[in-house]
Amino acid sequence: MSRQLQKILMCLQQASLYDIKVFDQVLNQTITANLIHSTPTWNCLIRAYSRSPTPITAILIYNHFIKGRLILPDKYTYPAMLKACWRAGLLSKGKEVHAHVTKMGLDSDVYVGNALIQLYGTTGHVADACKLFDGMPQRDVAGWNTLLGVYNDNSGSCVEVLVLFKRMMCEGVRGDYISMVIVFSACGKIGEGNFGKLVHGYVIKAGIEPALSLSNALLSVYTKCGEMDAAQGLFDEMAVMRDVVSYTILFNGYVDMGSVDSARGIFDQMRVKDTVSWNSMIHAYVKAKHPKQALDLFRKMEDEKVKPDETTMVSVLAACASLADLQYGRLIHWFMLRNNLRQDIFVGTALVDMYAKCGSTQAAMLTFYKMDSRDVFTWTAAIDGVANHGHGGDKALSMFSEMERQGIKPNEATFVSILMACSRSGLVQEGCLLFKRMVEAYQIQPKIEHIGCLLDMLSRAGLLQQAEEFIKLMPPGEKIIANKTLLSACINHLEGELGEKIANGLIELNSQSHATHILLSNFYALAGRWAEVAKTRRVMKETDTRKDPGISSVDIKT
Repeated sequence: MSRQLQKILMCLQQASLYDIKVFDQVLNQTITANLIHSTPTWNCLIRAYSRSPTPITAILIYNHFIKGRLILPDKYTYPAMLKACWRAGLLSKGKEVHAHVTKMGLDSDVYVGNALIQLYGTTGHVADACKLFDGMPQRDVAGWNTLLGVYNDNSGSCVEVLVLFKRMMCEGVRGDYISMVIVFSACGKIGEGNFGKLVHGYVIKAGIEPALSLSNALLSVYTKCGEMDAAQGLFDEMAVMRDVVSYTILFNGYVDMGSVDSARGIFDQMRVKDTVSWNSMIHAYVKAKHPKQALDLFRKMEDEKVKPDETTMVSVLAACASLADLQYGRLIHWFMLRNNLRQDIFVGTALVDMYAKCGSTQAAMLTFYKMDSRDVFTWTAAIDGVANHGHGGDKALSMFSEMERQGIKPNEATFVSILMACSRSGLVQEGCLLFKRMVEAYQIQPKIEHIGCLLDMLSRAGLLQQAEEFIKLMPPGEKIIANKTLLSACINHLEGELGEKIANGLIELNSQSHATHILLSNFYALAGRWAEVAKTRRVMKETDTRKDPGISSVDIKT
């Protein structure tokens, strides 16, 4: 091999995968120096381009030399060529190369076979990949890993990963750490924590070196399957070789489980915290109904000079809405404008929701109408704000109609908001028609929230008999809440006869909640049946049924 050729090959090996200019220079030098007749040069060039952002160039080089018949490709040429084909998404070219492989008698080569499996598997032809694998005269661990990876990347075939791994064990093939990482990934995707534990045992028994990527993959299995004790134990064992990925996996596991205190403990230990980590922790506080802690953490984020993004602002605005803190919400809005944060549809919806829940319907509507685009969640937030702050059902109905005219399909939450608006405004006919449209036109199955709104609407209008008939059609599990709503209406409308019937029905349903007992006691007191009042109070005392204490707060401005 000439010194110039050695220099060219060394240049290819040392070049970055993304340094296309270097590859192009090498290709020009090779042609100029008349070294293109060398198979190693050809193979190195194809391999380099197959791994680069322009794998199509590898295919063009291959086509040129096949057409010119300058040299013959060998078993080292085809794995790189097949890689270029699947990376470029050219299955038809890959099949053509497959035909070349068969013609040259290289289809029995284990490396070429593995590349063919990768080609068909990554282009969605899993059955063909499996057929090739089964037809291989000999297989190495890389071949098993290739098919395991194909199954794992196909969302509907993760179970096949576990089946293939069992087959691998039965055939006496010892997996390596790559095999284990793929199997752990599949276990996490389908929630097979127990299988993950068995594979963990195999890793220890087989003496496979616990590489960081392998430990992180197992940690991910435990967190995704909710096995947080096992995850924490493994995390503690990884004390020497943890990285930012390890912390993030465990942190996200606690966030998903709603264990905000444990999540915060891991969050505080993280040496590297990016915006995503801060967002996850703030969102966890909001989701766990700890809005004050969410805002405190946002202030800390500012102190540490971490730049928030749109996701941060959505969570912070939700915290302000939870606290009904209009002043802080306005400060956040001003902060966004001052820092030129992009107000996408999610941020806009969060602003509308915040202003509406803080009682500033005018600001909510102003924000709503300024938005360039609105989705069903934006319209729902606006309708809910109108319904909750005394603007009447007519305005809510008008917005609902406008939403439909713009081709936006209402969802379950939208119907809860509009039915609530009808209930509070006494629009019984309109509310009943909307309920019917929800079921028939939009095919939305009524939930307890929708049923509650309809019952409340009928009860407020004094249509108690109609409400009772509606309750009879409900599933048994939802009748307790519905009957409590109706009994409360009977007390308000002094309907003693129907009230007694509903009270007896509640007793038969064996409802033991404090609200039920208090309603029964109030009803019997209204009817002058003091013996029943005493009996109900005695039952509450014997079963230690107590009303949850109320909570009020006063925000003192200084």
